[in-house]
Amino acid sequence: MSSRRHHHHRAERSPGVAPHDIVREDFEWLTTSRRLRTTRWVEEAILMQSVEGHAHEGHAAFRHHQYVNTTMDDIVDSLGRDARLVARQRQALIDDIADWVRAAIAGAAGNLAVADDGACLLEIGLFRQIEVEPAQVLRGFYAGGLRDDLEVRRGVEAKYGIHIGGGAAYLVDTSVMRRMDLDARSLARGSHEDRLAEYRAQGLIVGEQGDRDRLPPHTRYLYLRHRTGGGTSDDAAMLAAGKLWGPSGALGAFLADAVDTLEKYAARCADQDDEIAKMIGKEWPDLGVSEDDLQLVTYLCAIPPEAPIEVPDCSLRYLIEIDRDADQTAFEAHLAYLQGRPRARMKLASEDTDSEEFYQWFEQRWRAVDR
Repeated sequence: MSSRRHHHHRAERSPGVAPHDIVREDFEWLTTSRRLRTTRWVEEAILMQSVEGHAHEGHAAFRHHQYVNTTMDDIVDSLGRDARLVARQRQALIDDIADWVRAAIAGAAGNLAVADDGACLLEIGLFRQIEVEPAQVLRGFYAGGLRDDLEVRRGVEAKYGIHIGGGAAYLVDTSVMRRMDLDARSLARGSHEDRLAEYRAQGLIVGEQGDRDRLPPHTRYLYLRHRTGGGTSDDAAMLAAGKLWGPSGALGAFLADAVDTLEKYAARCADQDDEIAKMIGKEWPDLGVSEDDLQLVTYLCAIPPEAPIEVPDCSLRYLIEIDRDADQTAFEAHLAYLQGRPRARMKLASEDTDSEEFYQWFEQRWRAVDR
């Protein structure tokens, strides 16, 4: 697949939205300096989302200037891409994973993470070489998809005496958002749980899911943090699932995280990793994942404030970005750790955490927990 290009727009941007030329500069820098373990078009679809993050935080080409209202729609527009096509392509990646999960539930998935047409999930060619146990992938996906649920986290907090932040994505009317003197960054960073009813009454939140092609004007699918608190680590979630259900369990958690990333800009605006996880729980009688298992994974991926290291939290981009000095991705390093295989030492995520220090920390945490 490849995105159709259009002439770059020159219209004046709304307040807090990154200028077209800086968006293009940042994207060009990413696509020429970074390589992901996937095909070029999937790499570009993922790196577009990195540009959005850079705009919010003032990183890279944005040079400390924060454009807090920049959305993926603005990024796609600046790059001259067909927004509908980009969203559909990203949705197709999610749909391939959902179809594979359904096949696995039916016992028809085989031992490779490939779609019916032979294409690798997420177009990661490495999956042609990695044999998987579908049942364990399903267990890892189930835990990975539900670990963000607010009720699951509340249970973990009560059981383990910790506090975990979190939130969810909503359909937001950006014209109301500006009128309320809010922006995308403040919604994502603040604590809004007590104001959700007010936001709905005022027309800020207009829904929780919908078809992107049919959204009203000024409506965007944005993340609202319900409450602040300790974050979570996608890397630690992979390792926790891997400890319980082997490398295939780690792959399942990875796929859930990938869906969670891609759904931020897809044809369907919905919590699709949660939907797929709940489908597994409903339709697969041999799930074999207890509430204690789910809570354990959620606890182990929660970042404790007293952690002696900077616990990495790799986004999908960082998980499959190739470290050119090691010729290795974080995803591959995590699988090697779980299998006790040789691996290169590398820096993980934006925290630049030493991988071996992370594995030592996680190993101690795993051994200390009451199971």
